[in-house]
Amino acid sequence: QSGQLSTATLDRAENAMTYRAFGLEKKRQAVYEENLTSYEKAAVKANIWNAAMPPIYRIISMAGVFFILYFGQKNVLGTGWQAWSIASFTTFLVCFVKLSVKSSSAAKLFNAVHKAQVSWNRIKPLLPQEEENEADEVKVKKTPVAALKVKHLSFTYPDGKKILDDISFSAKKGQIIGITGAVACGKSTLGKAFLCEYPYEGHITVDGAELQNMEQSVRTGIVGYLGHDPELFNDSVENNVLLGDSKSSDTYLNAACMKQEVAEMTDGKNTLIGSGGAYLSGGQAKRLAFARTMCHDKPILILDDPFSALDKNTEKQAFVNLQALAKDSIVLLISHRLYLFPEMDGVIWMENGKAVTGTHEELLKTVPEYENLYTSQVHTTENGGAEHDAQKTSENGDL
Repeated sequence: QSGQLSTATLDRAENAMTYRAFGLEKKRQAVYEENLTSYEKAAVKANIWNAAMPPIYRIISMAGVFFILYFGQKNVLGTGWQAWSIASFTTFLVCFVKLSVKSSSAAKLFNAVHKAQVSWNRIKPLLPQEEENEADEVKVKKTPVAALKVKHLSFTYPDGKKILDDISFSAKKGQIIGITGAVACGKSTLGKAFLCEYPYEGHITVDGAELQNMEQSVRTGIVGYLGHDPELFNDSVENNVLLGDSKSSDTYLNAACMKQEVAEMTDGKNTLIGSGGAYLSGGQAKRLAFARTMCHDKPILILDDPFSALDKNTEKQAFVNLQALAKDSIVLLISHRLYLFPEMDGVIWMENGKAVTGTHEELLKTVPEYENLYTSQVHTTENGGAEHDAQKTSENGDL
């Protein structure tokens, strides 16, 4: 219940503007109140024993005081088994009381241990990690990848829904392959297949070695991934880029066209960005995640819509920087924006889980949907630019 309440609280805070714009505030408030009520009831039930038992533990542990008073007073009076002074009696009594108080608190420790065990049993299946060998990581970094081959790749979610169906393509070191297609055609799933979170059918081979059969530590050193939604930490700009490395972040912030903006921030590279990059704009968050990916360059880079929140000029510059920094890597770039695709070494068009591969020019001739999408985007961009120039001329004339 605590976890559900935390999720509901985060949802209400992150999506407050959306709920307000669509008139759903009262409905979401009711749902939140239900979660809060459920948590309160669960908390009361869970705390009954925790609140009721400590006084009983205290009474049990302090019961020995009566025996000390009874036999101790006899010793002081000289009628007991040993002669005590008043100082000895009071010292013994005080020490016993202090030990009793400490022992009565031991139950809290046992409860804490049990809670920790239950929590660990719940989250352990979600954290399947193998011990990483530092030597293996170094070896991976020193071994570049020359070729990537995907043969008859298929992927089906556990619910039985097939997302990828018999996809094949290849790429070499230094190539950038663009992946595009209609909404919900499986582009992001294709990118995630390289993370091997779920078993896939077919083959993804890196220099002849099956990616799915590699050790986790080896695969982590080969595949770099930038998801559609950037994951940023409540830390400084620099720490979000370097993740503990000792090198400078300037090169990578510059590659993401963000160096000047960071310099103008309150504390520069030491500026805290908030949880999930709350203090950044959408474009800044995207570029910061892009800078981090470039900083931790891998032989294979999967970039899922890295420039979606950027303007055209910034996107072009970021793409040029990507070409320079990733010249020894294989880059799979997933995007809906196609005006950079003529500069890529290959294009994959996806539709209904299937893929058509080729160069930009080949797909313009063989895939009408790709041609229509590319033409419409280029036409819109050109018209938008013409209208912008005309507006500026009109404004200058008015002035």
